[in-house]
Amino acid sequence: MAVGQLVHLADTVTLSSSSSAAATIPNDGTVAAGDLLLAACVMPSGSRTFSISGGAGAWTSLGTAMQSGHMSQLWWRIAEAGDLGATITVTPNTGNIRQVLLLGRVRGALASNPVTAASNTSAAATTKTTPSLGSVGASSREIGVVWDSRGAATPQTAAWTAPAGHTRRAQAFTTSGSGACSAAWGDSDTTVSGTIGSRVWTADQSALGSAWTLAVAPAEQTVDTTRIESTAVLYAPALAPGPVTLAPARIEPTNTVYAPVLAPGPVTVTPDRLEAAAVLYAPALAPGPVTLAPARIEPTNTVYAPVLDGFDPDITLTIGAPTSAWAVAAPASRWEVGPPC
Repeated sequence: MAVGQLVHLADTVTLSSSSSAAATIPNDGTVAAGDLLLAACVMPSGSRTFSISGGAGAWTSLGTAMQSGHMSQLWWRIAEAGDLGATITVTPNTGNIRQVLLLGRVRGALASNPVTAASNTSAAATTKTTPSLGSVGASSREIGVVWDSRGAATPQTAAWTAPAGHTRRAQAFTTSGSGACSAAWGDSDTTVSGTIGSRVWTADQSALGSAWTLAVAPAEQTVDTTRIESTAVLYAPALAPGPVTLAPARIEPTNTVYAPVLAPGPVTVTPDRLEAAAVLYAPALAPGPVTLAPARIEPTNTVYAPVLDGFDPDITLTIGAPTSAWAVAAPASRWEVGPPC
């Protein structure tokens, strides 16, 4: 399963008269159980820390970037049903302070360990370069978060530009009073692997700040359904698998269980109902024995395609008493028809 894009859910800017910042996780279908939730906060003070609360469970901290006049912090958790509609609150350990809080989600992340690597760095400049991370697993998503802060009200950052190959998903700024701060985040336009980071974000003002790189791992793909709507390509054409057993409650259509260039071994199909068994194998194959034992087959006119270059399939059909509904388009000696075992 591929890791989805970062989706920005909410942001909150608080003034110095507020002791905490809060944002609400939507309950409108934007977030689902199993999504990776990310919360990120910044304040123009290097002498305090944040605590986070709210939602159905605990948040895991990704660390803190702290220096004189600046502090940023990130957390994550996997969403549960009880998170939908919950309010997340971030509070400094002492006093009232300006804050910028970002809340987002990523779909398709590995639930057991979604953020496989995270790093931060600090800089006092117009540009902020995210730190480099190595040995990132295949099909990961790279997320960058940048911040700046200053003790004076002006000049204040009013725009962030994302690096090439990344899309900015949100930005937020304080707008008045002393202790200005800003935040922005975004992610890679495609999935990544190997060495990531070293992306240059550009603000319209120079200020003290920090930059983060996160690597989000993809979830394992699990297929466990009682109904399969399309089994057109169960395996990619280049595979040469061994025996395969299909036992869903219903398969429609089963026109191509394997792609034509395969030469698989024995295959057993035991569904309750087979809606279209016209071409169980593509004509170019010469498969091994095939046993069909469904409760109902319609139609079974052509279990194998007719042009098999002289291949004489050995097929046993276990059905009820033969009737005119069964159309045999081959010599009778090639078919064995009998009552159910």
